[in-house]
Amino acid sequence: MQESRSRYSTVSIMLHWTIFVLIFANATFGGWMEDADGPAKLNYFQLHKSVGITVLVLSLFRLGWRITHPWPPFPDAMATWERVLARSTHILFYMLMIGVPLLGWAAASAGGAPEVPLYGAVPAPNLPLSENEDLSEALGGLHKAMVKAIYVVLGLHVLGALKHHFLDRDEVLSRMLPLFRRR
Repeated sequence: MQESRSRYSTVSIMLHWTIFVLIFANATFGGWMEDADGPAKLNYFQLHKSVGITVLVLSLFRLGWRITHPWPPFPDAMATWERVLARSTHILFYMLMIGVPLLGWAAASAGGAPEVPLYGAVPAPNLPLSENEDLSEALGGLHKAMVKAIYVVLGLHVLGALKHHFLDRDEVLSRMLPLFRRR
């Protein structure tokens, strides 16, 4: 199932939108976790960790898919600077989608967080790190900074897609939308 000349494959589209929804939801769960106390905090932690590791696994799968299924070509009229920015944004997204969950997991592990099962069922041990509060705080701070970087890169990504759709009137946005084919 190769990417077509003008459209991403169904697998690419489903991974794109599933990971987007999970990242958005997990940012929300992370905020709730920060504000919670007692058993509620542990429940939000379990949910946040579960979704984060799901994002990690799906992102690794998506990276593998991307390596074996190249992007559809850019529109012929697309400027070189736009091509460089688009590729750079996508590469940065992959780094963030893989790095953010790994850093969160590492921060929790170094902080001695309880080994909660994913979705209450799948074993998910802590990473093999010694408990070290300073390391945990440093990794946690980097995790939060990278989450903010996701917001910035996401903003660029959305603005670029909207520019292509409304100003350039090309197929860049429509080729990633499910159930929509530009005529």
